[in-house]
Amino acid sequence: MFAIRQIIDDPQDVIPVPPELRHRRTEVIFIAMEQETETVAAQPKPSLASLAGCWEGELLERAPQGDFETRREFE
Repeated sequence: MFAIRQIIDDPQDVIPVPPELRHRRTEVIFIAMEQETETVAAQPKPSLASLAGCWEGELLERAPQGDFETRREFE
């Protein structure tokens, strides 16, 4: 696979295709980097330690799930 990554600060209505990719089957993906950066910064990642002691209520025992069905063996 051949890939070119370009970051364009101010994209116009038409983006030129690099010569290496012309006349080839090509996938184009547009990602707005400002929105991605803001989203990640706005939502801090929770740590595993922050989840300790969060369960409220009693732990219940799981109800019986029944018997397994009998299946034929592979031949």
